[in-house]
Amino acid sequence: MKNRTLHHFRTLAVGGIFGVALLLSPLSRPALAGPSGIAGTALFQQFPMLYQGVSVEGMGGAFTAVANDENAPFYNPAGLDNIQSSTFAILNISGEISYPSLYPNLTNSIQGLSSSNTSGYINAFNNIAGQTEYARVADWSNFTTHDFSIGLLTNNQLAAIANATPTTNNLASAAALSDTGIVISGAYGFFNHHLQIGGTLMGLEQYFFNLPSLSVTQVSNFSNTLSSNLSNSFGVVGNLGAIYHFDAPLNPTVGASILNVGTASFGSAGSLPQIINAGIGIDPDIGFGQLIADIDYVDITNYLYYTGDSLWLHTRFGIQYKFPYILTLSAGLYEGYPTVGAGIDLWAAKLNASYYTEEASPIPGLEPNHILALQIAFGWM
Repeated sequence: MKNRTLHHFRTLAVGGIFGVALLLSPLSRPALAGPSGIAGTALFQQFPMLYQGVSVEGMGGAFTAVANDENAPFYNPAGLDNIQSSTFAILNISGEISYPSLYPNLTNSIQGLSSSNTSGYINAFNNIAGQTEYARVADWSNFTTHDFSIGLLTNNQLAAIANATPTTNNLASAAALSDTGIVISGAYGFFNHHLQIGGTLMGLEQYFFNLPSLSVTQVSNFSNTLSSNLSNSFGVVGNLGAIYHFDAPLNPTVGASILNVGTASFGSAGSLPQIINAGIGIDPDIGFGQLIADIDYVDITNYLYYTGDSLWLHTRFGIQYKFPYILTLSAGLYEGYPTVGAGIDLWAAKLNASYYTEEASPIPGLEPNHILALQIAFGWM
């Protein structure tokens, strides 16, 4: 009788994980009229999350059902219940940039040009017409242990797309997003940790810049353009997540997360869309090191990909192997493009690098944006 009751509770728990996602999916509510704020910009697709873990990007961004490190608060806070040791990153800097970068050639081409030299600016942007530039710099200094994480986050992102046919009044589109504040996350395991529930609360000062049509005058005096179009405001953001572990070969898991609960508003600095993700993973006992694999379907409500819909754009897949000592290797598929990553953990310092490709258009394969990412952390790992 006891086992039957426990099985019943577990069945309800698993159903609950995906029930939340389904209740908020397009199947059970009217389609959204269209994103507003930051979500309404053409470049928002380049800002999928408030923070991206470099090691997670190496495994295709698939982490919802297997979250197990300091990145869990941003992907699925329930994964904090999987952590059995403590880490303290005094400095945890990460950065990424499109490859090859458009910035050096463009700045060299327009350096010294006056605002009246419209043909010079048009020629410079013609050389990179239709191409995308993405850059991010962040610091996630944190203390993370079993069921708890706290830290200070600063995350700065910039995306720009050169107009396919540059004109005096429309050379390019540009958007930037910057968030700074405190992040607190907690989790708890039920039924002998088969069911894990977690949440993240973030108080952030957000700065937002968006110009869909940059003119020659604006580009020639970009510092003034930035300051006059920059909005900022304080807001509170929450993430919720759940993971369920099955007693079966390969230790399968299912997980779901709701990011930016309630569609976070930052006043004049825009709003962030509520994104619901679900995933299936495995964490087999292999006896030598640790192997995890995960496949995610992100943005179930189709809020982020409002300009188009594609199974590839919603899908993430990844696999990661941690050797018993200092080396981690990962690979995956992100929006249909391959990803790779590697990491070295030296106890007092940690280094991660990854390569992935993000689609800059709503059509798979149309505008691939190749991105190199690097993370270096110091502390007690």
